[in-house]
Amino acid sequence: MTVLRPNPQMRDAIARAVDAEATLCWTCGSCDSECPVNLATSRLHPRKIIRMANLGFLDELLRLPMIWYCITCKRCEHICPNLVKPYALIAYIREEVIRRRQISHEMLRRYRDFISRFQRVRWHAVEQCLHGGLESLSEKVWQEWLNTPVLQLPRMIHQKELNIKTRGFILAAKEADISSCFNCSECSCACPLACERSVFDPQWIFRMANYGLCNELLGSQSIWLCIACGRCSEACSQLVKGHNFIRWVKKSAVEKGFVDEGFDFRLSDAEKLIYCRYLEEIDRIMGFSEKP
Repeated sequence: MTVLRPNPQMRDAIARAVDAEATLCWTCGSCDSECPVNLATSRLHPRKIIRMANLGFLDELLRLPMIWYCITCKRCEHICPNLVKPYALIAYIREEVIRRRQISHEMLRRYRDFISRFQRVRWHAVEQCLHGGLESLSEKVWQEWLNTPVLQLPRMIHQKELNIKTRGFILAAKEADISSCFNCSECSCACPLACERSVFDPQWIFRMANYGLCNELLGSQSIWLCIACGRCSEACSQLVKGHNFIRWVKKSAVEKGFVDEGFDFRLSDAEKLIYCRYLEEIDRIMGFSEKP
């Protein structure tokens, strides 16, 4: 058995290379409990990554599969009471792997291509949960959802459909400053899920809100893909609090019967299936022979 000993010099080198404030971590586990991948699979632990960095285990971190599981939502950073930045550390470790050429360009290309198509699977899962549930996910269905673009056919919007706003809608839009949005796309560029605009696009959601297309939003499948990471709000130069508005839209969709009360639970169960397949696919792409 290999005995690992702390490496203070390497710890200090990591601290100089990335401003992650890792030494402020007191291992409370808030980051682990906020990570959407970890909640679904129990296999991505930001706390472990921070702890390894504090011990100076850089070489071990470079070989750690979970650094590639991160979906870059930064929820771990937002929840940390000490303002530690696990994602910043993960990004640094990934860059170091690439700099040292420990993965090939082809492997990196396949990884990025998979990440960009993964939200298609989540979109189809939402559709499935709207009409029942997702009890299993076969290889055939997984590949079909992964490789088939989501095509949402446009429809004509009639004048009478515009500005149908309830009091709740008006208040939620006002609190989120939705009217300040001028469609610059900063939100969609920052969103870790907006790899394909036809699948999920924060800008589309806020534009629909400003048009007053309340029912269109409440019946949309895309709203359920949002993971409330807040990166759209962080990026917005107009200080629109987009993630709060999407949270209200979801809540209102349940209250108004656009989805039933059990939908959230079915979707949570489906995400566990999906994210397990997500990790398996990354393991396959990156050539990890053993799972952590």
